[in-house]
Amino acid sequence: MTQKNTILIVDDIQSNLILLDKILTDEGYIVISASNGDEAIRCTQEHEFDLILLDIMMPMKDGFTVFRELKSKEKSANIPVIFITVINNESDTLKAFELGAVDYITKPYTPTELRIRVKTQIELVNVHKNRVVSVNPTKSTNKSIEQNPLLEINNNLIEIKDQIQNLKNAQLNAEEKLTLAKLKDEASEILKLLKSHMG
Repeated sequence: MTQKNTILIVDDIQSNLILLDKILTDEGYIVISASNGDEAIRCTQEHEFDLILLDIMMPMKDGFTVFRELKSKEKSANIPVIFITVINNESDTLKAFELGAVDYITKPYTPTELRIRVKTQIELVNVHKNRVVSVNPTKSTNKSIEQNPLLEINNNLIEIKDQIQNLKNAQLNAEEKLTLAKLKDEASEILKLLKSHMG
């Protein structure tokens, strides 16, 4: 029996949580909701998650603050995070990726866009879970990633673009094809943005 992936969704607006829960449970994921940052952090210490969808604009603790706390705790440090926000500007996008987010979704989004972005990240998570590492990374490689965290994000984005390319071979409707094209363009733009800051 295939193990279902578990996703944590974090948003202070109940209607957003209901919508996200519906879309993701329909896709077969196990979904747990949190309505604020403290609840989200507590959930990650009590459950195992494969992915977190984290709203940025929340009272008391915004998404960036919650993200830093998640990364400071051993149990939640390696859970990939997709930021969801109504903000759409270059500085916030770059900040999200500099912190270590794996993706960034701007509201309003379509269910198709959300499904594809989540599916891409979950597939990457499952690949890493099942991958047999035959060669240990060199110390110099680890050091370069530690000194420049954008390098790992850059590599992940390249892998995401490859996943999008593979999805093009699947049977998709017109809306899904348009969404894929949009996501590929966005990934290309983010890669350019990251490279310009990596030097």
